[in-house]
Amino acid sequence: MHRIDLPAGSTVRMTATARPNFGIHRWGMRLFTASDTEPNAPSRLNFGSQIGGPDCEQRIDLPPQDKDCRIEVTCGHSIAGGWQDRQGSVEDDTPGLLVIGFSDPSSSVSQTADVVLSFAFADASQLEAPE
Repeated sequence: MHRIDLPAGSTVRMTATARPNFGIHRWGMRLFTASDTEPNAPSRLNFGSQIGGPDCEQRIDLPPQDKDCRIEVTCGHSIAGGWQDRQGSVEDDTPGLLVIGFSDPSSSVSQTADVVLSFAFADASQLEAPE
């Protein structure tokens, strides 16, 4: 699992992109208040989805939060009878962008990530004002 700090007032656009015809995968993203460190603390938001096959691109926009938060990201792929959790690998990490990729390790053709999760960050001052 990856944990991402999210300062109050920041927005996130998460884009999930899967390579076509490379199996079914899943991703999950939970948002917690940064001060909630208990193992069973309630999350503020939960998102997750299967991706792959005909559904190869998904996007979630997180609105600015009123408190410092953290995002917990999970990854997995389909196996017979269920799901196998995977530890994604960080492919890019800059102040405005974090990219996490993951694959089915049993696939002999996977040289690059089957699924890429891109987290683009902005603070409220970088948002366009409504017209």
